[in-house]
Amino acid sequence: MMKMMKAFSIYSLFILTLLLVSCGNENSWHKSQGMIWNTVWHATYCGPEDAISAAIDSLKGVESSVSAFDDNSLVSVINRNSKGTVDTHFKDIYEMSKKINRLSNGLFDPTLSPLIKAWGFGKGHIPTADTTRIETILNYVGIDKTWINNDTLFKSSPEISFNFSAIAKGYGVDVAAQTLIENGCSDLMMEIGGEVVCRGLNPEGKKWRILIETPDEEYLNEVFKTDRKPTFSNQLIVELTDEALATSGNYRNYHSESGQTFGHTISPVTGRPVKTDILSASVIAPSCMEADALATACMAMGSADAMEMLDNAGFSGAFILYSGEVIVNDYMRKHIAK
Repeated sequence: MMKMMKAFSIYSLFILTLLLVSCGNENSWHKSQGMIWNTVWHATYCGPEDAISAAIDSLKGVESSVSAFDDNSLVSVINRNSKGTVDTHFKDIYEMSKKINRLSNGLFDPTLSPLIKAWGFGKGHIPTADTTRIETILNYVGIDKTWINNDTLFKSSPEISFNFSAIAKGYGVDVAAQTLIENGCSDLMMEIGGEVVCRGLNPEGKKWRILIETPDEEYLNEVFKTDRKPTFSNQLIVELTDEALATSGNYRNYHSESGQTFGHTISPVTGRPVKTDILSASVIAPSCMEADALATACMAMGSADAMEMLDNAGFSGAFILYSGEVIVNDYMRKHIAK
């Protein structure tokens, strides 16, 4: 599934704070950036300058709960046992995962951990999957084989294990943004590795404008291996307020082997990497956790089924196809900057 390689170890953290224009009362605009979870974060916010420290510190709780790369995290403990007591972070992510699992007809599933390892995605893993092993592994895949009762998670088999990397980063952005609000920030943009939460208005008093990224040249050279690579349409800029944006794309994490390139979006139905007509999927939703999971689900579904899902559920979607075409639904058109 999407972004399974994103390491959940907090790396060296630095903060660069730039004082911007005043935004009313005693508050001012500030801009900060740093490194966390092996990726870059950015924040622009109106409020106390030191609010960003609390926001970044809040992510430690997310990491200790759902990091698949920390042997002592809550999810790692649960993965080693048939049951375990869950905290608020785990429960929130688990319940949203079940919701998106239902919306996507099972194609979004956080219990793909053994398949992720089999296909070589994750720290220290190499591709070793074969038909026999995949068929066996699939017996232990399926969030519907788990349940929570009185804050205790149960698994029908101890072999079932979770990897929330396709949703946890989006959830982390939500947590950081909420912490900024709780520390007196009225308007803000919080972004971690391309997943974005926008609240209120930007320093110009307008909706936030966010650029949807396109695939990088390195990936295109690997996939197409020719000068006849697709020419992508103009990049999209969307306007957001009190919303979140997430983008999923196989160009962020993929393997090349025996002349073939396969991405990290794995099907919980076949147990194999999925290659649909979608090169990247971007979704706007009320929370970044929801947008993150939906974008991953879209990658596994293909453009027709994915857009139908988003339309029926009322979410904004934009897909970049391997052909170079960019398609958007009516909900997304309302967000595109003129």
